[in-house]
Amino acid sequence: MTFRIRRVTTTRAGGVSKAPFDTFNLGDHVGDDPKAVSANRTRLADAIGHGPLVWMNQVHGDAVVRVDEPRGTAVDDTDALITTTAGLALAVITADCVPVLLGDEEAGVIGAVHAGRVGAAKGIVARTVEAMVAAGAQVADMTAWLGPAVSGA
Repeated sequence: MTFRIRRVTTTRAGGVSKAPFDTFNLGDHVGDDPKAVSANRTRLADAIGHGPLVWMNQVHGDAVVRVDEPRGTAVDDTDALITTTAGLALAVITADCVPVLLGDEEAGVIGAVHAGRVGAAKGIVARTVEAMVAAGAQVADMTAWLGPAVSGA
């Protein structure tokens, strides 16, 4: 059975965080009020029509974790998540790093990658592809979306 993959990116507009985190801060690790971050994350889930999203505590490494169900807490010490669970939404937070969203609609396997300079050098994207293939994805059927990231002049 083929399922449809949706890829979403956000801006900083439309949230409840106060300066200097104005306004739609989703990062719970930068010193923002935890209640504001939680409210912003709920707004995101509501806006995309999903229940809880699966978040990760990213560490600029090369660990990939498979998740099969919603979680009450973020996945620790990882820079990529994959799942084969239809309807489960994976989240990646970036500032200057590159968010990479991967998917094989035919196999029903998706991945969310935090690809910073260090993690990219360690092979985080390749490791995520390998984990997705191990979960049933076919490289020829995979698509990738690179989200906004910092760039030089």
